[in-house]
Amino acid sequence: MVEKSFFGQSKIFLGLVLFIMFVLGLGIRMVDLTDPPLDFHPTRQLRSAIIARSLYYRGLPETEDWRRQVAIGQYSGEEIIEPLVMETIVANTYQIIGSDPVWVARIYSSLFWLIGGLALYFLTSAMTSPDGGVLAVAYYLFVPFGIIASRSFQPDPLMVMFIILALWGVHYWYRKPSWKTAVLAGGLAGIAMFVKAVALFPILFALAAFFLFSQGFKKAIKNPQIWLIAVLSVLPMIAYTIYGVYILGTMESQFLGRFFPEMWRDLGFYFQWEDMASGIVGYGAIFVALLGTLLFSSAGLRAFGIGLWIGYFLFGMTFPFHFTTHSYYHLPLIPIVAITLAPVGALVFNPLADLKPVLLVRIAVGAIMLSAIVIKVWDVGLDLAREDYRHEPAHWANIGEIIDHNPSVIGLVHDYGNRLAYFGWVTPNIWPPLGQQNLRELQGKPAIEVKEWFDKRAGNKDFFLVTMKNQFEKQPELKKLLYDNFLVYAEGDGYLIFDLRNPLE
Repeated sequence: MVEKSFFGQSKIFLGLVLFIMFVLGLGIRMVDLTDPPLDFHPTRQLRSAIIARSLYYRGLPETEDWRRQVAIGQYSGEEIIEPLVMETIVANTYQIIGSDPVWVARIYSSLFWLIGGLALYFLTSAMTSPDGGVLAVAYYLFVPFGIIASRSFQPDPLMVMFIILALWGVHYWYRKPSWKTAVLAGGLAGIAMFVKAVALFPILFALAAFFLFSQGFKKAIKNPQIWLIAVLSVLPMIAYTIYGVYILGTMESQFLGRFFPEMWRDLGFYFQWEDMASGIVGYGAIFVALLGTLLFSSAGLRAFGIGLWIGYFLFGMTFPFHFTTHSYYHLPLIPIVAITLAPVGALVFNPLADLKPVLLVRIAVGAIMLSAIVIKVWDVGLDLAREDYRHEPAHWANIGEIIDHNPSVIGLVHDYGNRLAYFGWVTPNIWPPLGQQNLRELQGKPAIEVKEWFDKRAGNKDFFLVTMKNQFEKQPELKKLLYDNFLVYAEGDGYLIFDLRNPLE
């Protein structure tokens, strides 16, 4: 830790800066709070919303029986990917308040992200100085993608919080080694990987590098506290995986169709990856943070930072398809960049501690930082206010009423049917859009033969629903089959319904 620090000169000044940043960080995340969760990866958010509502309706004493049956049926139709920690928290909150406003999840996710920011400050200020901690937190709280993604209803904001807490816990153990702090570090890492197993990538490699370079191989390998941290880190994840695969039997499919090493040979994959990552955290921030990794004051801390980046790289190589199609897979990159920016912050702000008059310098620096943050907050706030999805629930509820909530539906429907399921109370079967068909091809599966697939999947259905009209136009064989053989049951703004019950002669 650097002894001299610009922000560390005054606890009042430091506290005021951090307080303002966290208040603004929470405030921007509460903008447009009650807008439906369609602003960021709606398929993933609505999946969590469906599960949380299903858990809530299971214990609801008074409600329409058909709604309870639909809600419970929707839960049973979802494949369990990871433990339902976030969904259970939200469902329990629904029970307490007596209703199910989905924006409750937005508050939780935002708070989890801010708690992660607090842990990030303690970690990076201990690794560098309060100056490094302030820069790391400023970046973490206000990078635009992070503002949007950290409001989303999915386990990732909670996972990121526990990743940072785990990293802080390990560094705290290093500074104050004891069995108690070892249990704390291992327990936090174990919770992070339990919430979402992919947390192992940044945690595992950062910890391994840190232990080896801060203590040396022989000393580290003989340290029982390090072994305790390692066991506690992976034990919950391994236990849940065994439970999901061999007892529930729902997780085995999650290991299939995700690993595509053939993409490693495609140069375009790496350019897509770079483009996605740059759009999320900033092209300049990546390279400054990479350089910042080399500015840590000890070999152990440098190894810690390098381990974080290696973990992120191996994460991407393990899930190459998802890294180029699912932006939220890159969320752990935000704290990685923030942590490795910290020594840059310590280097940049440190000379300001010598400038006089002190009060004027603090006012000037505070004004510059506040202006930069407010500009970003204002831009994101405008984007959030501009995108209004409050009309969507009524639209999908109307479609559900048109077909009388008949579950015998298949179609090309937004978000793999999740909008119709959540807002319209109808759970459709899905006709694969082109993206899913391309994934099948990547998995080595045969191309879809339209007539055969239609007879197999739609032959016993009552309706074929189209809400993705662009996808419908790009599948001319399907379009011709429907128009040539079935009457249009209903058509309106944004939907087209074919009646499959009485085929044309």
